Formats: sequence, structure tokens, C-alpha cells
Amino acid sequence: MAKKYIMYGGVLFEDSIENYLNRESASICQFLHFLCIEDISKYVERTFYTNKSWHFKYRISSMIKLFIAMCFRQLSYEKTVSSLTEEEAILLSFYDEKGLIKVPSGKTLHHFVKYRLGEDGLKEIMMLVGENILKLAQIKEAKIDSTPLEASRYDKHAHYNPHYQCKMDKAHITMVGTYPIFMTHTNGNASDSPELIKHIEALKEMNADIGFYSADGGYDSFQNHADIWYHLNARPIISYSSNAVVNKEGEIERIDHWVNKKWKRGGDIHAKIEDKLKFLYENSRHEQIGMYLRNQNIRDNLFMIFYKKRVECEPTHRHMKNTVKFDIRKVRVESRGLYSLLSFVAYQFLIVTELQNSLQMKNSFGRLF
Repeated sequence: MAKKYIMYGGVLFEDSIENYLNRESASICQFLHFLCIEDISKYVERTFYTNKSWHFKYRISSMIKLFIAMCFRQLSYEKTVSSLTEEEAILLSFYDEKGLIKVPSGKTLHHFVKYRLGEDGLKEIMMLVGENILKLAQIKEAKIDSTPLEASRYDKHAHYNPHYQCKMDKAHITMVGTYPIFMTHTNGNASDSPELIKHIEALKEMNADIGFYSADGGYDSFQNHADIWYHLNARPIISYSSNAVVNKEGEIERIDHWVNKKWKRGGDIHAKIEDKLKFLYENSRHEQIGMYLRNQNIRDNLFMIFYKKRVECEPTHRHMKNTVKFDIRKVRVESRGLYSLLSFVAYQFLIVTELQNSLQMKNSFGRLF
């Protein structure tokens, strides 16, 4: 496991994450001390800061770790700063070259989150962290599902969802294994299916190497089947209704018919089936590709074995809600996207800490405070 060295007051300290995990409880700041985010810090510095030296009074990595601690402790900006002990400030590197501890005010942390980064900045960080998780986890199966972000019953701006029987917004989350890598935020009654293409595009941008992408029946459309296959080179594992039937337009004979019909554009019925499907997708026959792929799932006796891996979604969503503030209660309407994303990114960073330190025990941050 990783060892970290820290210089404070002219003394070099050596420590290991094992020392904290063996305790009955440990501070979130002790855990975050072993999170390496220099690449993300440099990206934030290049993208969201000018060259003026006064912008760098505090290390960017320290500010990021401080907002992770805020989300984990579910405190306000001011209370988060006041809750830091001297040891925690040192662990988060809030000291200058002279060894003096300098902790930002709550207003400074608020400005960093809301105005320096903002929602767009957090989306970019989410993509970078998601890409790191993909590289570290090396998991080939992905899944998507939505989860409610509950609002107060008296909230005039949140939509009432009859399925969940509460007022809420929605978070649509893609995971690899049990690791969340991408999220979009919508109102509480938004359909799940239209969000999928955003997640596909995000996975493609992250250079995700996956073999399967699972989803429940809310995402069952021919277009979604085709988009997953074409853009991610992955098999769509999407639940279909009990009365679903094999669609004739998705049979090989009809595939060949349309390939042959478009021979002037390069259609070749003697090509491999993958090449035929790619050709038809690129010639606006998306639904036919989706029919073919769904037909394969209906005929596959092992389909349910692949689909059962999607059951990991709900336990992970519950764990996120127990770890960070993943709801919209007492959050202003215009800030809900920002703070939902902030909590999601904070949870991602906790996952990265585990992966970077090769911790065998999953969700090891459950005993932190």
C-alpha cells in the first residue's frame, strides 16, 4: 500500500494508509491525504485560473480535497472549515513555505466551488476522474440507471414522481462494476431513454473499453441498441418486455436486402455481418440495426445472466446517498445541478483513493468521520 511523506515544520513525516484503516475510525482528511490528484489540479490551474500569482494562495489539490471533506461531512462551507483540526489542515497541505498553517475561509471555499469551477468545471473534472477510474478498475462491463434526488414535500419547483411517490429531481448514472463514472441531472419526471446518448458520448470521450452496457426497460429502444453497439463497440444488454417478439426487419435476410439496395453507396452483401451493420448505421438505418441486436438478445439463453449484473446499481446508489448529500433538500433551484454534481464528484474521488492505494476492502471510507 502507498506511503506518503509530508514535510512540516522542517520535519519529514512518513505514513501509510494502513495505519488509518486499522483504526476503529479515522478522519476523512487522513484518508484524502493518500489521494493523488496532481494531474487534475494542473488541469484546473490551466483551465480555470489566470497567470496572476494571487490566484494561487492555496494549493488547488488542497481546495479540491476540502470540498470532498465538506460533501462527506455534509456540512456548510463555514462549518467545514471550522471543523478542521490542525492535523487535518496539515494532511490537506494547508501550510505555506514557512510552515505556517493557512486555512481558507468558508467564503473562499464557496467561491472556488461555485464561481471558479462552477457546474461546467465540475463536469470536466467528473470526466477526468471517470477516465481515471476506467484505467484503474479495468472492468469491461458498464451499466446505467437513474435514481431519485429527493426534495422537500413542500418544494414548489420539484416535480412529483408517481413511481417514487415523492417530489424529486433525477440523477442518471453510468457505472463500471460498482464505480460511478458519469452522471447527468434532470427534473424528476424526465424520461430515462433520451439521456443515454449523453452517457454514450461521454464514455466514448473517455476512451472506455467495455464489452457490455446494461440498462433496464426504460432504455429499451432500437435507437439505443444501435447507438451502444456503434459508438462503444459494446453489446447492449437492455431488458425487453415479456411480450417482445423477434422483429423480421432485423433478420439477416432483411439486413442483406437493405445492404444490396444501397450497393451504389458501397453496400456489400458478402461482407462480414459487423461491416454490414456498420454500413447500414452510417446510411441512416439505425432502427434496423437495433432490431437485429434486440433479436440476438431475445434468442440468447444467457441474456439474463449478463443482465443480472445490473442489480449492482441500486445498492451503489444507496451507498452514495449514505456517504454524501445526494438530494436536493434546502438547495436553491439554480444550484441543484451544481451541488448534485459536486456530491457525485466527491464520491468519485473517494473511489479513486481506494483504487490508487489498491485497497481490497470496498467502501473502506464507510468508517471515516
